[in-house]
Amino acid sequence: MTPRWHSTPLARTAVVCLVVGATCLRLDWLATQSFHARERARVAEQVAALRSMLEQRLHLHLAPLAASAAVIQLKPDLTALQFQRLGQSLLKEAPAVRTLALSAHAVVSHVFPPEQARELHAMPGESAMARVEQSAREGTVRLAGPMRLSDGAIGMLARRPVYLDPESRLQFWGFVSAVIDYERFILPARPLLAGADIDVALRHVSPAGAPGAAFHGMAATFAGSPETALVATPDGFWEIGARLRGGWDQPRPYSLALRLLMLAVLLVVGAATWLLRARGLRNKMLLRKLESGEAARVQWVADTSHELRTPITILATHLDAMQDGIIAATPANLAVLSDTVKEMERLVSDLHVLARADAGAQALQCQAVDLAELCTEVAVAFALRLASHPLRYSLVDTLPSGCTAQGDRQRLGQVLSNLLGNSLRYTDAGGQLQIGLALDGPHIVVSVEDSAPGVPDAALPRLFERFYRVDESRSRASGGSGLGLAICDAIIAGHGGRMQASHSPLGGLRIDILLPAHAPLAHHGDCP
Repeated sequence: MTPRWHSTPLARTAVVCLVVGATCLRLDWLATQSFHARERARVAEQVAALRSMLEQRLHLHLAPLAASAAVIQLKPDLTALQFQRLGQSLLKEAPAVRTLALSAHAVVSHVFPPEQARELHAMPGESAMARVEQSAREGTVRLAGPMRLSDGAIGMLARRPVYLDPESRLQFWGFVSAVIDYERFILPARPLLAGADIDVALRHVSPAGAPGAAFHGMAATFAGSPETALVATPDGFWEIGARLRGGWDQPRPYSLALRLLMLAVLLVVGAATWLLRARGLRNKMLLRKLESGEAARVQWVADTSHELRTPITILATHLDAMQDGIIAATPANLAVLSDTVKEMERLVSDLHVLARADAGAQALQCQAVDLAELCTEVAVAFALRLASHPLRYSLVDTLPSGCTAQGDRQRLGQVLSNLLGNSLRYTDAGGQLQIGLALDGPHIVVSVEDSAPGVPDAALPRLFERFYRVDESRSRASGGSGLGLAICDAIIAGHGGRMQASHSPLGGLRIDILLPAHAPLAHHGDCP
């Protein structure tokens, strides 16, 4: 009998060699991909750490402006000696601030230290003056630089307009200005900016998302699919870009001897190798989950401390000023301290709500909710503010008759009130505010959209992040903590729904709330 080709020793040997060779090639390819993924994750982690540090440094060194503005609002006729004491107190916490100055009606009146007055003339060109005038009109903080100062150093210049009536912004007093030494500002971030095998660059990005010139590192770093992150500044964003020096497709550092050893081990214990590898992958997944949870906890603590720093700074400044006799402990001044404490109480309350949501402990009293009726009730509550702003309000209800949502009526009303309040706060006077109700498959879609101004494309994915603000200075002036949309998102998630943001055809922002649809009186009790 003629033996079949696949039963011969040579054929069997060839088949075994092919299988082993293919397996080794596959393992080598997987190891290379895993190496590249780890390298990209390492770069992304460094970018995230750099972003957190820069946001913290910006907040720290812009805090003296807010504190000085608060003092001026209470005592517009601050003397030179009183300002020197105030500046000495504020700059202890902001070591990179070289100069702090007051400019009543755009004319420099007080400077600390006095010998640094020349630094205030470092703002270049007429375009900068136009930005100063725009800052006075809009009530926004401006940050110019990094740029070359008059003494040859690199620095940034920040200006904050001061109004004696901050609510209406009608009584313009002048500016609080600060010159920030860029080298001292960036010094703690130097280890993250100068990695041994990572190229890092920083560049300006306009509020509309248009990239500008790089002011740190090489502009070429932003080519070649870098890991990026945006740092919110008063004048837009700083974009961080980082990649491996030499590109992402670098060979992994394994020698030929190691590959031959892997091949020999695979020939002896092939099956055991697969089992150990599977177990290793599971351990890596668990480790990454633990690392992700730890990173989220660290970020949560950092963000919370950032938010509490401003009211604490204001309290400390006022108390120091009262102790030094700069301002008197009058009922009006004590009311400012009381309002600051209440702001901290609201922030702590919001953090408590989010903590309960993270723990899955939201107390929802669910029932069938007529969303059209709820929207009308919320609009009635906002009627006076809508008329005084003014905004044209409309409700477009295309839901089938009897279609309801199963949820907590009070919590859903809280979400709608928060969204309407945001539209009133940020939409230009004379604009539009529209709420839409529609059925889309198994979901009821509640859309809240307004007219201009809109939100940059780069900010849309981050609107529901905790403590994120599109406009840092404007949000702080209006009392926002950056937690409103995060709380709304947590409430809707507790109802089994989700929220999403997009550009509105009206020219502003559109927020869609997707809730599970239910027939009337489907059931009561816990939400789905």
